[in-house]
Amino acid sequence: MGDTQNVVRYSPLHNVVFACIFQDEDKAGKAMLEFLNAVMQHVGEEPIAQIISMTSEYSIMGESADQKYGRLDVRVRAESGRLFDIEVQIDRDYMNERGFFYGGRMGEDEFKPGTPYNRMPEVRVISLVDFYVRDGSNEIVEPVVLAYANNPTEIATRKFMMYHIQLPAFRREHRTIESVRNDALFTWLYAFDQGYKDPEEMEALSEMSEGLKNFAKRYNYAINDPELIRRYRMVEDGKRDVATRIAAAEEKAEARGREIGEARGREIGETRGREIGEARKNRENARAMRDAGIDVALIAQITGLDEAEINAL
Repeated sequence: MGDTQNVVRYSPLHNVVFACIFQDEDKAGKAMLEFLNAVMQHVGEEPIAQIISMTSEYSIMGESADQKYGRLDVRVRAESGRLFDIEVQIDRDYMNERGFFYGGRMGEDEFKPGTPYNRMPEVRVISLVDFYVRDGSNEIVEPVVLAYANNPTEIATRKFMMYHIQLPAFRREHRTIESVRNDALFTWLYAFDQGYKDPEEMEALSEMSEGLKNFAKRYNYAINDPELIRRYRMVEDGKRDVATRIAAAEEKAEARGREIGEARGREIGETRGREIGEARKNRENARAMRDAGIDVALIAQITGLDEAEINAL
């Protein structure tokens, strides 16, 4: 397949590599159609017959490596009008909120003014994630739907749905190519997550279907493309720069916290020292007045000390 031993086999699930592979329908439409239908079959949705447009943000990736600016990784429009946003996510925080943002924006772009709500396009956000989206979630595919709170089994609308594909759950059950041969979605996940690492396994996967053959061809092209390597390195450098800035900011905040704590400690110590000194001086004055024969009740009134405390001095 034109592969060489010296070529770095980058993960297809790195967002730059994924976007390079699935740049448009002419280059990787067969692979994306087959992958999407594998997901649709797994979740019980109708398959799509044809992709009429597919775009990724590969052309601008790496130009601003430390910011994603809410870009969609790969956007697909099916012949039926159904829209798909395929995301490779690395951050668990606000996962669902980001999915709603991406999918909502895509649906808004396609929902033209004057169009009735019953003709609103269906949107599906499919996220490939290398973590568990929520605690206690062990399913390979975690669906997120809009349902009624008092009857969660009743879907409020099917216009918008999200499917989180949790790779840790997949790896737990499927570690070899033999374990996925009889399931279309799992075969694709294996290709994305493990099969790409070994040229012989990639060759075996490419013989299973036209879509996987298309994917293997596109992957081989991507990892041999100097432009992808440049953008990949730029994005990774950007991640390191961001991590360094965050670490530096945290160190400064920690140092500033120590300074404030130390200053506050000194202030508290000085205040406490003055209070102790004043109390000691007050007791000394009370003892002197007592020794001079002044009435203890009057001394208590002047110093604020208890008469018993004055007598004990």
